[in-house]
Amino acid sequence: MSSPRSLLQTIEFTLTRVIQALAILVSIIMVGSLLIGIFYRYVLQNSLSWSDEVALLCFTWMVFLTAALAVRDNSHVRVELVEKILPARAHWLLEQLIWILIALIGAYMLWMGWQFTAFTLGQTSAAIRYPVWLRNVSLPVAGALIIPYALLQLQGFGRFQQSKEETA
Repeated sequence: MSSPRSLLQTIEFTLTRVIQALAILVSIIMVGSLLIGIFYRYVLQNSLSWSDEVALLCFTWMVFLTAALAVRDNSHVRVELVEKILPARAHWLLEQLIWILIALIGAYMLWMGWQFTAFTLGQTSAAIRYPVWLRNVSLPVAGALIIPYALLQLQGFGRFQQSKEETA
C-alpha cells in the first residue's frame, strides 16, 4: 500500500509534467503564430489580423503557467546576500514566511483573477472573436497552482523533490 507522501509525490509529478507540456505547447503556438504573422507582413505584404491575438493568448498562458513552475522549482527572484548574513534559524523563519506570502499571493491571484474573469464573461476578442475569458482565466488557474506548490515548499516537500531529482 502506498503512503500518502508517495501519492502526493505522484500527483505533484503528474501535475508538473502536464503544466510543463502545456507551457511548451503554448510557447510553440505563440512563436509559430508570430513567425507566420511576420512572414505574411514582410514577405507577402499582407498582414494577418489573427496572429497577434493568438500570440497574446499563448503568451499570457505561458507566463502564468511558468510562474507556477517557478514556485514549484523555488526559482523565484531573491536577494541571496540577506540569506547569507542571517543565522540559520532566522534564515529558516524568513524562508517559511516567504512561502506563506507566496501562497497568499496565489490565493489573491485566484480570487481576483476569478472576479476579473467573471467581469469579462461575454466579451470577445477583436480579430478572431474568441471569448476573452479564455485568456483571463489563466490568472486564477496560476493562483490555484501556486498555492499547493508554495505549501509543498513550506512543508519541505520541494527540497525533498529537488534532492531526489539531483541524485537521479
